[in-house]
Amino acid sequence: MAPILEAEALREARLLAELLPGEDDLAVHHLLGWFHWFRHRATLVRTGPEPGQEQEHGEQEQDRPDLRIAVHSLTASFLAGEEDLPEPLLPLLAENAAAYAARLLPELRESNDPARISCAARLWERIVDAVPLGHPERPVHLTALGNVLRIKWSRGGRPADLDSAIDRFREALSALSEGPGRPMYLYNLGEALNARFERTGAIEDLEGAVALLGAAVRATPGEGLYRALVLTGLAGALRARYERAGAPRDLDGAIARYREAVSMFPADHPGRVESLSHLGDALLARFDHAGDPADRDAALTAWSAAKATADIL
Repeated sequence: MAPILEAEALREARLLAELLPGEDDLAVHHLLGWFHWFRHRATLVRTGPEPGQEQEHGEQEQDRPDLRIAVHSLTASFLAGEEDLPEPLLPLLAENAAAYAARLLPELRESNDPARISCAARLWERIVDAVPLGHPERPVHLTALGNVLRIKWSRGGRPADLDSAIDRFREALSALSEGPGRPMYLYNLGEALNARFERTGAIEDLEGAVALLGAAVRATPGEGLYRALVLTGLAGALRARYERAGAPRDLDGAIARYREAVSMFPADHPGRVESLSHLGDALLARFDHAGDPADRDAALTAWSAAKATADIL
């Protein structure tokens, strides 16, 4: 590797970098990335690892300039789907790509472009494949992939997209240790199972959704918007189980959760409209079952409040 360490080689690489018109010249970035990766490896061979830096490609090596430039240059290639990349760098490239891809998730939820959504799903699949088991960020990346796959399914994708989303959510939950973020993982999997139940009618999915969403509620103490969302999810699953099995306690539980959720949503939040509307439906269902006029009157009040909230949005 001696030629790549020559001063002239480095000078020409820097000149090439200065000629780059922008971030869109992938071929040049790919070339420069490999050049600096080879220089980094050649430097290690020549000098040996510094004390405390014996690992193959750990975080402590990132202060080496050639490695830093290689990772920066090759991240663009990773994002573009390039397969010809140094294997030891893939976890670092995946982390860089994840930081970029995560910023696109909010607008992806509003997108109706199947090609854009499919492209995002492929990118997150590459990120998950490149991040090793046991990596602390792997559950986060699995969750992102599951969310994109579920968006893809909801925009007219195949049933297999929802199945894959559930598998990714389940894997993320299994890889996560106990901690403050666990309710989100429980909620994601529970909501996806409930969505599949609505499609297939599989009772095991509904039972799984009720259990997971119930655990998410118990793990989300206090008040706040997130707890309101989780309560709404659990209420919907309980009402679905009531409609399937006819157990009055499920309907009572759904009504109680909808009421609690309504009390936590801000007055101008769209979730409040949805919860009030569903609360009215659940109260009317209980009136039809038990005949208590108070439930009928409360249903009318809930629907009226839902309309008033919708009018100010």
